[in-house]
Amino acid sequence: MLIFLYGPDTFRLKRKLEQIIEEYKKQTRGLDFSVFDAQDVVSPDFFSGLRQNSLFGEKKFFVVKNPISNKDFKELLIEKMDEIAASGHNIVFCQEGKVLKVDRLLKALAKRGQVQEFAPLDGLQLNLWVVAEFKRLGSLIGLQAVQSLAARAGGDLWGLENEIQKLVHFVSGRKITADDIKKNVLPAVDVDIFKTIDAIAGRDKKQALALVKKHIGNGDHPLYLLTMIASQFRNLLLVKSSGGAGTAARLGIHPYVFSKTVQQARKFSFDELDKIYQKVCQTDFEIKIGRVAPETGLDLLLAQI
Repeated sequence: MLIFLYGPDTFRLKRKLEQIIEEYKKQTRGLDFSVFDAQDVVSPDFFSGLRQNSLFGEKKFFVVKNPISNKDFKELLIEKMDEIAASGHNIVFCQEGKVLKVDRLLKALAKRGQVQEFAPLDGLQLNLWVVAEFKRLGSLIGLQAVQSLAARAGGDLWGLENEIQKLVHFVSGRKITADDIKKNVLPAVDVDIFKTIDAIAGRDKKQALALVKKHIGNGDHPLYLLTMIASQFRNLLLVKSSGGAGTAARLGIHPYVFSKTVQQARKFSFDELDKIYQKVCQTDFEIKIGRVAPETGLDLLLAQI
């Protein structure tokens, strides 16, 4: 059995992989199970394990992560695909991120096994996923609440799952309403601001500007966006200055925001964060006294950091 799971929706991809592994362990008590990551040097180990016979003649189970990320390993897989398929072992290949339809490994696996793409969900598909998640957790949610939750979470399933778990915990015994979403869930701009901060951390000014332009095009005021950017850099400073000892409750930060902030804080030094935050505050001041137009001020800020 050969399976290839791939796509940018890492939440559903990871869940599918976990389901496959769990089913295998139930059937075999987890015997002959190995995980390889192609970003490490895995070729000799993987192919050696593939050729070794099990003590009881049972089929082995391999998980191979990021096969496309290692060019040499990928080419070897394509070259030996017939041998791999003929082995009869159960092998699941997983690749996070976009994979081109013309990719040779994708084509080779599609001919000999199962492939499943995990593209981002939106619209009706996203709404149906939200409903299914609440049902899985034994809870009900109204249609308006589903639409509001999906819109506020911005299609980020990791964030959505966190919000769903929270809503199920705090709103029990009745159907969840749009008012519950309004009271308990961060607006989409709060979630999307992480993408802007990630772009800034990666020194990708073009992407940061594009994200801000998108918000403005959707009707978000530049000053509101500046406030969100200022708030997140303030959170980053709090997390960075805690030296790893801070918690969401202790620092007064929303749990989801805290988890994302911890990840982002690793990309900056404290001095970098302090300088950026001072620039954000200065831009806010200049906009409010009329020295610079809001959208222009925001563009200049992103160009400077």
